[in-house]
Amino acid sequence: MENKEKYKIILIIGLSIIILILTLFYIFSDKKDIIQEKEVSEKISITPDRFRKDIDSILYSFGIKKEWINSPGENKKEKNKQKEEHIISESVQIPGDILTINLNYEISGYLEKNGFNSVVKEDPKTKDISMEIYQAKDSLKKKFAQLNFIYSDKINRNVSEVCIVLDSIEYTDLGTAEKILNSSERFSVFLPLENDKADFQSMILDEKKNYLLKFYIGNDEDITTDFRPDMKESIIRQRIRTIALNFPGVSGIVLYSSKGMKEFENRIREEFIKNNFRVFSDTLFKEVRTSDGKVERLFSDIRKGSERGIKIQFYIIRLSEDEFEEYEKRTDELKKPGFRFIGINEAIERSKRENTAVTGDTLKTDKK
Repeated sequence: MENKEKYKIILIIGLSIIILILTLFYIFSDKKDIIQEKEVSEKISITPDRFRKDIDSILYSFGIKKEWINSPGENKKEKNKQKEEHIISESVQIPGDILTINLNYEISGYLEKNGFNSVVKEDPKTKDISMEIYQAKDSLKKKFAQLNFIYSDKINRNVSEVCIVLDSIEYTDLGTAEKILNSSERFSVFLPLENDKADFQSMILDEKKNYLLKFYIGNDEDITTDFRPDMKESIIRQRIRTIALNFPGVSGIVLYSSKGMKEFENRIREEFIKNNFRVFSDTLFKEVRTSDGKVERLFSDIRKGSERGIKIQFYIIRLSEDEFEEYEKRTDELKKPGFRFIGINEAIERSKRENTAVTGDTLKTDKK
């Protein structure tokens, strides 16, 4: 009798546990369904106006201009038809330097996130893309939007190409310098000339980076400068010939001079030119010097320069290890709308083709 009572108690406890587990499972499963339904509801709630604005925002981020986006429907008949069918239709002209795979990836990500399905077709000849878009929960599979991306050789994004010259890389440690020089980003550097920086020189030369040399011109009292008026002409010539022998692969020379040294600077410039050096105008470069937010300031200046119509921009900047990491992570912000980063050699060649002046007198310095 006692055993029977014991089995009953165990059975009752077991059944109670099973009922409790099933109850909890039902409650949490129901909550999950409610959350999922809410998420789907939020996705489906995107209005045509919001959809169009979101898509246009993605297009603008690629440097696509408003006038390249055509929304059929200005015609009254087409507009009424579009209203009846609830179809958003856009035909977008894109320049040849935009890869449709990148555009497709970003738009597809937006569609998936917001509860849409799409059917994408690419013309094998032209690489033009058509994208039919449906709401995922629409059982009738009624088309919500039609996007067409058409390549055109008559348009371009008209943004700058940018030449970055890294300064003072020798003031980092060798490990950091190696990491910077091994970066896949395109930039040039100033080669250090101090005897105790031979390891940095070798590293820069081994990496085959475009490099520049800089020299300072000062008055007779300034013994730290590279060239002074009190130096004999023969010494100046010999020094420049030695530079030519030691650095045959140099991309060019940048001269920094004190005020009132214009005439003497021109003499030094001419001597470098006689030895087949390219002497860059120091006004060619904008030097970014700010203690905080250096990368942000650089990118802001690049955007502003492009808005002013500058085809090729030249910058000198000194970056710490952390600042360079930030720079690497953020270059896509500029590459996406079409900015190109190039080395000093390519920049000069393109300047010649663009007929951009590369001579001048004073270095533009941005100090804050």
